[in-house]
Amino acid sequence: MLCLLLACCQKADTTVEPDDADRTDDMEVAIAGTGEGTRTCPYTVTDIRSLPLSGEEVWVIGYMVGTAPTSMNNASFSASATNQSNILLSSDSLCTDTARCIPVELSSSKWKKSLSLPMNVGHFRKCLLVKGIPSRYLYNRKGLRSISAGLWMDGFDISSVTPQEWGSIIL
Repeated sequence: MLCLLLACCQKADTTVEPDDADRTDDMEVAIAGTGEGTRTCPYTVTDIRSLPLSGEEVWVIGYMVGTAPTSMNNASFSASATNQSNILLSSDSLCTDTARCIPVELSSSKWKKSLSLPMNVGHFRKCLLVKGIPSRYLYNRKGLRSISAGLWMDGFDISSVTPQEWGSIIL
């Protein structure tokens, strides 16, 4: 349902698949974790932070809010960040708290070009759907590694609708 919804009304300007394939207020948003890890019902950042690691690929949705050059202690929540090795995802597009983020490793030049903050400054604080393996990363923090797909969700606001309601939106 989410894919159908997005195909009908959301413009996704950059799709990155395997080779074959704004908020303006300061309100804190807590996204209820109800995802299944699929493309049509992805996990939220909250899900990844709270679920046990399974070693299986899953889809996760969140906002790119920054990067962490060497550790979460060095996180940068600025569009002018220069680190290309990872991004930080949050369920809140205005997040500046590393405790509410997960790091996403960008280990290849393909993913650095497609998803890194310096190469995608226009997507800062924008919604991203990404597929990877939940793993320990950056000094034992839960995050995503081995990225295999990603989709920028321009215009999609995960704070306005809870995941369990995504399929029931009537346009």
